[in-house]
Amino acid sequence: MSKELGQDVVIKMPLFDEAAQKIKETGSYSRELSAQELAGIMSGIVNGLTSGQEAMKATVPTMNVKIEKAKGMVAGSVRVAKPIQATINVNCTLGNDVRPNRLKLDGLNIQTEAGFAAKMALKAVNLEGKAKEALQDPNQALGLALASQLEPRGVKLTGVGLHFNETNLAVSLTGTSIVVRR
Repeated sequence: MSKELGQDVVIKMPLFDEAAQKIKETGSYSRELSAQELAGIMSGIVNGLTSGQEAMKATVPTMNVKIEKAKGMVAGSVRVAKPIQATINVNCTLGNDVRPNRLKLDGLNIQTEAGFAAKMALKAVNLEGKAKEALQDPNQALGLALASQLEPRGVKLTGVGLHFNETNLAVSLTGTSIVVRR
């Protein structure tokens, strides 16, 4: 994901290693992701919203994802521990767009549980605004999250296709091999 969302942590998931290897070999990778795999990627997106805030200490427990009837329901919380205490609950529903291989945001609800001073501090860092902006285009958010995990593995994404089936998310990726500088 872009530095703007702070997604610079490499997540250990066999999915990313498998995708990188296949793209290096053939230039493409397709797979149906389970709700659990999508939850790991969504956690990375939400976690990226809090990174870059040196003064803030926040944790993102695993997101809960349910895929049914060709829709994805994502729920989770960001727990801010320092310098204030707050919980930000994120619930969103994703569905298939009318454009092929694209998702759309069907619903987004963000609620903050905090005292008045904590709410003011959160407004200053605009965490809720960043979350709404990131999730407004789920294709871009998921594409950036996937790219941020594949680039350290030597792959530059050139295309991302996403489509909900009845109980999973079909992902089609294209890319090229790159040299990784460490």
